[in-house]
Amino acid sequence: MRDDAASVRQAIAGRTGLIVLCALLLIGDLGWSLRERSVQELFKVHLLRFSQDATLLNVLIGALPALLALSLGPLIGAWSDRTRSRYGRRIPFVLGTAVVGTIGMLGMAASTSLWALALSWTVFEIATIVGNPLFMALINDTVPRPVLGRFFALFRIVSLATGAAFFALFFHNETVAVFQPLLATIAAVYLVCMLLVCWRVREPDHGPPPPTSWHPWQAGDRQWLPLFAAVSVGAVALLPININAYNACAQFGVDADGFGGAIALTYAISIGLAWPLGWLADRYHPLRVGTVVLGVYALCMLAAWRLVDGRTEFLVALVAHGVLAGCFLTGTVSLLPALLPRGRFSQLAAVSASVTALLVVVSTVGLGALLDATGRDYRLLYLAGAVTAGCAVLLWRSLLKRTV
Repeated sequence: MRDDAASVRQAIAGRTGLIVLCALLLIGDLGWSLRERSVQELFKVHLLRFSQDATLLNVLIGALPALLALSLGPLIGAWSDRTRSRYGRRIPFVLGTAVVGTIGMLGMAASTSLWALALSWTVFEIATIVGNPLFMALINDTVPRPVLGRFFALFRIVSLATGAAFFALFFHNETVAVFQPLLATIAAVYLVCMLLVCWRVREPDHGPPPPTSWHPWQAGDRQWLPLFAAVSVGAVALLPININAYNACAQFGVDADGFGGAIALTYAISIGLAWPLGWLADRYHPLRVGTVVLGVYALCMLAAWRLVDGRTEFLVALVAHGVLAGCFLTGTVSLLPALLPRGRFSQLAAVSASVTALLVVVSTVGLGALLDATGRDYRLLYLAGAVTAGCAVLLWRSLLKRTV
């Protein structure tokens, strides 16, 4: 009887600890999501005051972060995997990137010239590129694998709700006038949430670092190249519209109010889909979910290329893109944690990001140049997304046959 009572108490304590851990990580997700959902769009709004050049936009939002990921991500990921400190192997890096990212946001808020804005954006992107995979690695280290898909579904729900609230309440035609206090407030909320995570979350004991070299690329890692290639092409398929949608609004007669309302609607729909997608990922595997969603996305973007010709069609296509992109991200967010070894997760995830970065550099610079050369005909965004998603489907199907 005593053993049974002790087992019950232990089970309750374990369940309570998991709930507290998830709550703390979701508070961090609140700040993280507010930054992720808002800062890039606010940067685009501010950048339009200085330049409407499509190549510059795609370089700053696409190629520049990709180059930073390529140069910094794998090394810092490997460094984090081998770090052993009283605060853990992830927390020191998460804390440092949160502080640097906040400095970058405050710099953008105070920028009065293109160069100051670009410099602050670069500082912000360095922190984001380094910090994002480390925050994911912290989740991977602390949340049990059998519930990762459902936890990430909750993670996405918080993220989507935050984005919906931001676009519904704050992204309007008057956004330019309140840019500085709005961005400063976002920076403060982000920093407070991440400080709470760093203060209260405790990492498990990882033991001594592995005896292998901390170089990010090691013998035998070629087995992961098909996975990294599939992930990179899938991610790049979403970028043409993600990066250029706001700048495309003028061509189709859409103002900031219409754009913000469409994005808020997108996030609201995606909230309802997040938990079922997380369950599907746990039940049937993220590779299956990703393959199906990419196929549907390719067909929808191909139809948009032929049909979008005005305000209503543009907004419908924008919502369709956003919902399907959200389905892809929610359904596959647990893919790398499910397949990569935990002991080297951070560095291998960073190598995956570097493979994506190489493709992003080429695709975004090329797309920006193409848009400028064609007089910024933004209907080409749909064609680019459809073709890339179609290529991604082939890669994901091949990987599915080899893995599952």
